[in-house]
Amino acid sequence: MRIAFSTLGCKINQYDSALMKESLNGRFQIVSFDDVADVYVINTCTVTAKSDYQSRQLVRRAVKKNEKAKIVVAGCYPQSNPEAFVSIDGVDVILGNQEKLELERYLEDTEKEQLPRVYVNKTAESFFHSDIKAFPDKTRAVLKVQDGCSAFCAFCIVPYVRGKARSARPEWVTKQINNFVDAGYKEIVLSGVSLGTYGKDISPNKSLSWLVKKILKETEIQRIRISSVEPEDVKDELIDLVSFDDRICKHLHLPLQSGDDRILHRMKRQYDSAYFKGLVLKIKEKMPDIGLGTDVIVGLPEEDDTAYENSVKLIQELPFTYLHVFSYSMRRGTEAFNFKEQVPENVKKERSRRLIEIGKNKSMQFKNSFINKTFDALIESEKDKKTGMFKCLTGNYMKLFIRSDNNVIKNKIVPVKIIEIDKNGDLIGDVD
Repeated sequence: MRIAFSTLGCKINQYDSALMKESLNGRFQIVSFDDVADVYVINTCTVTAKSDYQSRQLVRRAVKKNEKAKIVVAGCYPQSNPEAFVSIDGVDVILGNQEKLELERYLEDTEKEQLPRVYVNKTAESFFHSDIKAFPDKTRAVLKVQDGCSAFCAFCIVPYVRGKARSARPEWVTKQINNFVDAGYKEIVLSGVSLGTYGKDISPNKSLSWLVKKILKETEIQRIRISSVEPEDVKDELIDLVSFDDRICKHLHLPLQSGDDRILHRMKRQYDSAYFKGLVLKIKEKMPDIGLGTDVIVGLPEEDDTAYENSVKLIQELPFTYLHVFSYSMRRGTEAFNFKEQVPENVKKERSRRLIEIGKNKSMQFKNSFINKTFDALIESEKDKKTGMFKCLTGNYMKLFIRSDNNVIKNKIVPVKIIEIDKNGDLIGDVD
């Protein structure tokens, strides 16, 4: 039996898909989503209307590829709105976020004659622990150490589809990382829906910094990358830890969402623009070469020109190396769904376009500052057939292409001297 997966959305979903693949225990041959398969699994995202649309399109694409195949739709979108898939011809099984982690069980279930079969229960109350030894087709392994969120920002559907914040057992985390080390992985990406809240539900209370120290002590993983952390959860202890230990990547992603205090309050964010600015400048002073990313939402209801310009001003002032820009998308069930004074789509589109351009310029400035400097980089690919170069990633999240092939082996960390930026804006380097 051939099975194909398509995964939308965040790193947490990537981990969940890897876990689903592992659970099949070799009973299926895993193939590309572009291939003809007997089963197609779409692990969905529902953060925006665009991701909802992409999920539905993937279902139709799978049906078109093989109309006799079993189609499984799983994850956040059906958790929020399973009815959206009931009416789509070809869908056989609909799974919520708990159920998808036991995919094998539901693939075997043929009790119900009526299709599609819907298995969507309430969101989980505890962290789902299941061993995983590999992260298919990836050089860097993602490990979910936290799930769910208890913040309930006004615009966000995630707490409703992922459940309350909950943490993985620390001894399980180190066991999983040692599994990855044994499998040859050099970098682990610590991920969570609300990663900075790790350990608050453990007795006695723990923290993300505590967990990272435990990983450093009890595993031999060469690089630890910390994924997105909410600004209010970035304490001095975490900043000091990232700056001090060379095994921790000098890279942080801090979601801003808005640079306007009125909009931040309306969003129910737990900080103001002054706090955020001070935090970023403190981090940059401590680690001048750090890669700093952020998320920005444009077009929340009542975001007027003044509020938007406050976001632009703050972003221009701060040393971000990349931006993720989103247009506000109404999510049924959230507080913001009932907000009045919606921002017109054409205005949101123009505001997004402008911020995306600012993000591109900041990325180029960051890249240019490292010409003729050397960084350790993880080789992520074999030699590209088109360019004849190898793709790799630095600790501070710069993507590089290596021209020479001396001492270049996939999944090896090597020193790379950055030589130039090519016409496509890509960094080109050589092994030093």
